[in-house]
Amino acid sequence: MQVTPKNQASGIDAYNAAQVHNKQKAGGEDSNVSDSPALKADTVVLSDAAKRIQEAQSQIQAIPDVRTDKVADLKARIENGTYEIKSEEIAEKMIRESLIGDFFK
Repeated sequence: MQVTPKNQASGIDAYNAAQVHNKQKAGGEDSNVSDSPALKADTVVLSDAAKRIQEAQSQIQAIPDVRTDKVADLKARIENGTYEIKSEEIAEKMIRESLIGDFFK
């Protein structure tokens, strides 16, 4: 069995055409169709909170994903042999993150 979707745009066009026809019929052929509420453009008004969220998102997106100064420092320390891996600190951070993650689940 094959289901063919209906053309939804034609339904909207038919509605708009009916609105125009009704407006012209009510006010004569010379009536102004642009005054019809069905043909006015939609508007969106953002709250102050939404505007602040958008600004914060744009500022966050401006932050680079890679901190090049940090990468250059680590690369130089690895090449010089002065980079030390502190396994106890790494293990401590991993455990702390795991416990925090478990707490907020």
